[in-house]
Amino acid sequence: MFSDAEVAVHAAQAGAAVARARFGTESHRIRDTGVDFTTDADVEAERAIRAVLAKHRPDDGVLGEEFGGSNDRPRRWLVDPICGTLNHAAGVPLYAVNVSLEIDGVTSAAAIADPAAGQTFWTDGIEARRRDGPSRGQESDVDVPIAPAPTSRIVTVNLESHYPGSIADRLLFDATFREQFSPRCLSTTLALSWVATGQHAGYITGGDLRSSVHWSAGIALCRAAGARVTNLTGGDLHTGAHGLIAAADAETHARMLAVLNTMR
Repeated sequence: MFSDAEVAVHAAQAGAAVARARFGTESHRIRDTGVDFTTDADVEAERAIRAVLAKHRPDDGVLGEEFGGSNDRPRRWLVDPICGTLNHAAGVPLYAVNVSLEIDGVTSAAAIADPAAGQTFWTDGIEARRRDGPSRGQESDVDVPIAPAPTSRIVTVNLESHYPGSIADRLLFDATFREQFSPRCLSTTLALSWVATGQHAGYITGGDLRSSVHWSAGIALCRAAGARVTNLTGGDLHTGAHGLIAAADAETHARMLAVLNTMR
């Protein structure tokens, strides 16, 4: 019997297989509100994920971005079938598949698949690892530990969330911030997993991220890997100002927070 973490990995990889197969093909928009839209590829990927969950965890609840779900189960899977739909539809290979499990509101297992790279990042709530499968030239699946690192000095700023007082806009052009970090702007939480792997030094976003299909998997991965994760004022996540600062280490977090504090 698969562990919850293995179920998360297999579910994310099922969605990734669909997303990868549909990448570069014509997609049809089902719901369209400008730059925020859903395609038939999103729907197909979520169906593939749900099929895995139904097979291995038939009694659990599921909350998906495309098909919704109920909130009355103590065990509930959160599913974002293609995180970065805008990129995927445009043929930009920066998108992810997010699957996480909440037990009584606490994320206990999660997986983030990067279809373009052929990698899956996962956590069982204790350790964080990267799985490189046969698609990357291996004869069998290989799991390797991941850990944050501040060396890249790359910090992703999520411009899709609104910050109090337009902090996001000012942050990108702040001289002090740019002296210390190189800001990047991406619309997918794939970049949050790069904090856990050491590819990015940090990630900043606003908003209430509680029980979110978009954020739960990445947050769990960062925490298990040892990244510093707080709200926008440096307090406990999901409290007060909400939002997210994810940093490779305490020093990087302190520098990011110091710049944000000058903008309040």
